[in-house]
Amino acid sequence: MPDRVNLFAYGTLQIPEVMEAVTGARFPSELAELIDYACCRIAGCPYPGLRPRPGAVTEGLLYRGIDRRTLGLLDAFEDDFYRRETRLVTTASGSRVAAEVYLVPPQHHALLIDRPWDLAAFRRRALPGFLARARRRR
Repeated sequence: MPDRVNLFAYGTLQIPEVMEAVTGARFPSELAELIDYACCRIAGCPYPGLRPRPGAVTEGLLYRGIDRRTLGLLDAFEDDFYRRETRLVTTASGSRVAAEVYLVPPQHHALLIDRPWDLAAFRRRALPGFLARARRRR
């Protein structure tokens, strides 16, 4: 694995305050999308998960220059529910870039609700408590 990687964030990590609470740092980012993956709600959780779905498009942020230490913090934050894999994402300028993405593995797909996750609703309803928990974990 290279010393630095890109990360595609489609859920809570899109929020700079959450990324900073988890990693202790801010990273350059840009708009990007992941094609053929759907961002779904997770039963009983305020955060989303990704699963393959032909024709779906998930919008998010591409963070560049994530170092190994930071990637370890992100892996611990995302825990065993997710599996980190490399996928190609498309930036707003049309470039295709390899990025690490936290996907929901098939054994957890039954927990995904076939409704889109709402970032604005998460900000209104769950962000303060979520931030406090993220800061305590670091």
